[in-house]
Amino acid sequence: MLSLRKGPAIRCLRTIVPTLDPEGLARLGCSCVARLPWGEAFSGSVILCFALVLIGCGHPQATGSAEGFNLLLITIDTVRADHVGAWGYREAETANMDALAAAGVRLADVSTPVPLTTPAHASILTGLLPPHHGIRTNGGDRLDDTTPDLATILGAAGYRTGAFIGASVLDHRFGLARGFATYDDEIPFDPHAGLDAERPGRVVADRALAWLGQESSRPFFAWIHLYDAHTPYRPPEPYRTRFAAHSYDGEIAEVDHQIGRLLEWLQQSRNASRTVVVIAADHGEGLGDHGELTHGLLLYQSCLHVPVIIRASGVLPTGFVVEAPLSLVDLAPTLLSLLQVPAPEDREGFDGHDIFEALIARREPAGENVYAESRYAENFGWSPIAVLRRGRLKYIAAPKPELYDLKSDPNEDRNLLPGRSADADKLAEALAVLGSGEVVSHKADLDPEARARLQSLGYLGGEGVKARGAHAQDPKDMVALLQTYDKAQSALHAGDVDQSRSLLEEIVAADPDNPLFLGELAKACHRAGDLDQAITLLRRSVDLALDSRSLRYNLAVTLLEAGHTDQALDELRKVVALEPYRADARNALGMALAVTNDLDGAREQLEEATRLDPNDPRILNNLGDVLRGAGRFQDSERAYRRAIAIDSDYADPWYGLGTLYLQQKHPTEALPCFDRALAIHPGLHRARLNRGLAAELIGNRAEAIAAYRDFLARTSGDSRYAAQASMARRLLVHLEQNPNGP
Repeated sequence: MLSLRKGPAIRCLRTIVPTLDPEGLARLGCSCVARLPWGEAFSGSVILCFALVLIGCGHPQATGSAEGFNLLLITIDTVRADHVGAWGYREAETANMDALAAAGVRLADVSTPVPLTTPAHASILTGLLPPHHGIRTNGGDRLDDTTPDLATILGAAGYRTGAFIGASVLDHRFGLARGFATYDDEIPFDPHAGLDAERPGRVVADRALAWLGQESSRPFFAWIHLYDAHTPYRPPEPYRTRFAAHSYDGEIAEVDHQIGRLLEWLQQSRNASRTVVVIAADHGEGLGDHGELTHGLLLYQSCLHVPVIIRASGVLPTGFVVEAPLSLVDLAPTLLSLLQVPAPEDREGFDGHDIFEALIARREPAGENVYAESRYAENFGWSPIAVLRRGRLKYIAAPKPELYDLKSDPNEDRNLLPGRSADADKLAEALAVLGSGEVVSHKADLDPEARARLQSLGYLGGEGVKARGAHAQDPKDMVALLQTYDKAQSALHAGDVDQSRSLLEEIVAADPDNPLFLGELAKACHRAGDLDQAITLLRRSVDLALDSRSLRYNLAVTLLEAGHTDQALDELRKVVALEPYRADARNALGMALAVTNDLDGAREQLEEATRLDPNDPRILNNLGDVLRGAGRFQDSERAYRRAIAIDSDYADPWYGLGTLYLQQKHPTEALPCFDRALAIHPGLHRARLNRGLAAELIGNRAEAIAAYRDFLARTSGDSRYAAQASMARRLLVHLEQNPNGP
């Protein structure tokens, strides 16, 4: 047996689980089935013996363990249990999950410890609750380098490990990649074409199947993350048409289809009988229950109750349904026992229960206390909340506490407080003890792209503002305001800046001293071109949240864009002093110094930024610009080409390289660079002007005239191009008045 995490918190939270004697595990199996080496196909005689054993035992618990089996962990983001067919939802199209549940074990009442993607997955992989693995929200914290998880443990045991991620909220920066030899989180990002912070499940499955198909003599542990059911709900065909009125269910149907592809590969590759398959959602979705449209803020069952299925052919029983309340943290210790892989001796243990023995015995596990938390509200300055569930009773610790009997009131409509305060006090005491076991959270180092990706998914990047002490608002009282905020964010991402700004102005009027809302309104003003108002709002937000480095950074770059270079430099130097390892701040400081013509200072900051983040093509592009301005042409070309090597569909370094060739009087080399830049980003109008210059230097007057006219037509009336338009008109007049001249 794997031990529980030591300490008074867990002693208070967990009940004792009965264990078998040392020979108990062997007695549960059927000894007449021999274990085969991993990946070896069954011979006809073994298949016959296997079939006879299943008949003789009544349930498939042939070996007593899955030692040497593969592990296929499929996490399905944002899927609530009551929208899956096996949980009784008649409108579901989840045939693959339903069939897997019939062939394995369905854990009917599992709760997530936190309704947010990053911390929930950290709990799945480590078997620890958020207070003990340290990731409390999305986008801010990362897993400590020393915390063991399924990947590190199975990798050390000889498994081939690979993870295939569907969204940037599980980017490698958050520490979950440690232990995976392959961590495929490559999600293309084009700064000019909008945000693409997720990728379809079919793409994730394609990448996973390619990896699974590689020849190996070792068992594999593959983690596949399917993000499709997360907002916005945009299922592909045929599910878009089939679920036109229920697009969330259409997304789940698409997820189920991709699960079917993975299960089909197991069958075709003859790995199905030697693979433990686990399907688990990380959290549910509000869908309007208790006013919550999505997830993260509240802790009602719509967001906590998740589907979990485990199949281990010949080991676990088929069609067994576990009704006892469980937690996602129970998965890691249970799976390790199932695979007969011991945890490291130096680790303290798991928060989760190991229910392996109960599963193979086809009996209900012992009861346990189930914990959940949400600190998402702290991003808005509101109160964090937590849950402790014991059997049918569920206590929500909040400024206005709640107690529900989930058996008689599964929808949590009738708060039993204050009538049953004694029950609530006992559960509240257990929560208080748990708080003493918190570990220090480690902050993730995010570049601007990573922050932008998270914001595109509806996440706040992990900083937010601090809760306002004893006067912090109860999140359930702020749901309507959050709905308006979500609508504003959706409008901004859809390009409807005026609608977003109007909604955010309503929110700021309702909560005028909330620095996060002020900062978001500033963002909308910035997008609308109202830089002065954006600066006013950002100054106010920084005054209210002096420790918010992101707000100060946003103020600095807006000041720089508005032409207030000296003020921008002051703010950027403060940010760099506070966060010397923040690459985006050094990048911005370098560009501000370049504006003042301090090219040496700019180069130093940009070189340090590239050292901190060598894979950011925008920093490399800016370094190329500064080196070009300093006349260091060879170094400039190297910087541009490094940026292009990282992202060949990023237009700016192509433009910079073309301009560099033009400065060196190599117009023939410059032309294809400008063409490439315009093919990627047709709105990069300065490339049209420089393309005309290159054509003129080559001697192609007609092409130069066409390029100048095209530039003038596309920038007509745009004051940003006034100086360049004036130059283009002079060049055009010269060519037209001297058709045969130099």
